[in-house]
Order: sequence, then structure tokens, then C-alpha cells
Amino acid sequence: MRKIILREITKCTDEQIKAVRDVRNQEGIRKSMYTEHEIPLKEHLSWVERLRTDARQIVFVVLVDGVVGGVVSVNAIDRLHLKSDWAFYLDENVRGGLGAVLEFNLINFVFNDLGLEKLNCEVIEINEAVVKMHKKFGFIEEGFRRENIIKNEKRIGVFFLGLTKSDWLRERDAIHLKYEKRLEKFNLEIEYEPS
Repeated sequence: MRKIILREITKCTDEQIKAVRDVRNQEGIRKSMYTEHEIPLKEHLSWVERLRTDARQIVFVVLVDGVVGGVVSVNAIDRLHLKSDWAFYLDENVRGGLGAVLEFNLINFVFNDLGLEKLNCEVIEINEAVVKMHKKFGFIEEGFRRENIIKNEKRIGVFFLGLTKSDWLRERDAIHLKYEKRLEKFNLEIEYEPS
């Protein structure tokens, strides 16, 4: 069983924070992001520093058996309307079922621990595999913005997906059953202290 820890990036060691930048800069990850430039260390450290005082974002480092393997973020947290956005990316060397495990546990965390009632995400159109994955976890496609961003000097669209807490509670047990064998391969712990 692989040990997975989601640790707030602001509570990580300097080495772990720097390793996150290496993952962020992988070509396969950058091509699925809104921005795809290689992130300089100074820019990366400034982003982490801003997170220390940003109550609207929680960024977790995915530690796989103690090694940085990716990031899961909950952002645009809106306590008035009880909603947020989320995203994740994984080092290509740690995939193999981990994405589904992260998705299942993150959804539970957002609805149970954070007390939110709506979870949204955006996926660029070249990443249709991720759209399909989100739909397997109950997300509904709520819109598509044509030619919404520029990547490689070309305009491309963005899918908008959403999941309500009531839909999740209705579907969660069936989804858990579907992914039970995969979920059993990982021992996942979320280290989170509300501020």
C-alpha cells in the first residue's frame, strides 16, 4: 500500500517546495495549464509566499511515499456561496490510479471538511481525458467557452464542470464501489489545519 500525504505547501520543507516547481515545469503538465512557460524559481517562491496569506486558496503537495508527486489545489473558495474551484496535476511517474484516489478524497474533503456545497473545475479542450475522468466522479459539464485562451499562438476552448454536494452524496457510495480496488492500494491522509 502506497502512503499518500496531502500537505499544505506552506507547511512543506524548502526542498519539497522546490521539488513542486520541478513537477510544475514538466512539459506534459505545462501543456495542460493555462500558462505553459517554464516557471523560474523566484516566480515559484513568490507564488508560495502569496499563498501564506490567501484564505481563498489551499494548495496541497502530493507526497507519494515521502516524495513530491504533484499538487492538488482548492481555489476561489467562496464562503458566502459555499463553493470553490479545484485542480490537480501529477508527476508522470506517480500516476497509475492515483488521480482517481485524489479526486475521490478531495471531493470528500471539500464537502465534509470545508463544508462547501459546490465544486467547480475548468479543463482546456486538449485535455478531454480529464473531462471524462471528472464526469466519472459525478461532475456535470456546465459549459464550454470557445476560443477562451491562447496556447501555442492558437485559440482553444475550455470546459466548465461542476459537482454539487447533493449529487455527490447521492452517487458517492456507487463511485466508491467502482473504485474500491484502486482506493485500497493507497493510504491517503490530508494534513489540514483551518486558519
